[in-house]
Amino acid sequence: MKRLIYLAIFVPVLFTNCSKDKTNAKAETDIPNVQIEVAQSQEIDQIYTFSSTVDAKVKNFITSAGGTRIEKIWVEVGDRVVAGQKLVTMENTMLATGQAQLDNLNIELQRIKALYQSGGVSKQQLDQIQTQYDVAKRNIDNLKDNIVLTSPISGVITMRNFDNGDVSGAQPILQVMQINPVKLKINVSESFYTKIKMGMAVKATSDMYESEEFDGKISLIYPTIDPLTRTFTCEVNVPNANSKLKPGMYGKVELNLGKANKVLVSDKAIIKQSGTNDKYVYLEKDGAVKYHKVELGRRLNDRYEIISGVNEGDNVVINGQSHLLDGKKVKVVK
Repeated sequence: MKRLIYLAIFVPVLFTNCSKDKTNAKAETDIPNVQIEVAQSQEIDQIYTFSSTVDAKVKNFITSAGGTRIEKIWVEVGDRVVAGQKLVTMENTMLATGQAQLDNLNIELQRIKALYQSGGVSKQQLDQIQTQYDVAKRNIDNLKDNIVLTSPISGVITMRNFDNGDVSGAQPILQVMQINPVKLKINVSESFYTKIKMGMAVKATSDMYESEEFDGKISLIYPTIDPLTRTFTCEVNVPNANSKLKPGMYGKVELNLGKANKVLVSDKAIIKQSGTNDKYVYLEKDGAVKYHKVELGRRLNDRYEIISGVNEGDNVVINGQSHLLDGKKVKVVK
């Protein structure tokens, strides 16, 4: 009976201890192994990229006052022109009539001047005929300016709305653009306003020329901030002697705003949340991990610049993330 009593007491205790050992062993195997690195800061160039559209430096519309008939258009779309070059000749019927009237007024003016010198007419009469002549001459000069239309700039013809013999209406007859240099407008965060300077060097790129960079400079800084976007506008001039950059083309402008210390982490630490553009990392502290959203800057080889979300000295998990959850205990291994 004593043996049976001992067995009744000892066997449950034995099974209880075995169960505890198995539970403890299972708990230890549930703790995943991770590798970490300590986030460190490094002095790097502060390079920012802005999207833009290539535009002509100057655009001029060529039109004639009065809606007269077009006698001859001397250029075609795509033609290169120089400042002062004849582009369009308008019909000169009104000019011929006006010139005849001006000649008659000039004869009359000379006659009145001679009479005034001899005392035959008053100063008031002389002034009246002089005024008539001056007005008629200004009208003739205006007509001449609208008979032969010239280019105000050196550039390229980019639009033509009429043919020879058409009566010019509200639309311009031609458009001429100066495309060397070209300009790109960018909207820059107000936090950079004190860092952007006139003449600052920039790099421009286009998807059409993947590996080619175009040197440019800041040519204009707008003096106001958009209250909705908290940005200000800058214009960039880019030389375009070979005409590779075309108005309307998609472009990017790269600004180097000097050096600054920034936290860098391995690209292996970055987790992209499915279905969004959000990026995360796991940070380890005291044997447990926390899920942290991060804002990334540029990629530098196999590392990312961290704008926010990780501080210098943080332990960042770089391997073993697949079995992690927020707050989960981990074992750090080398």
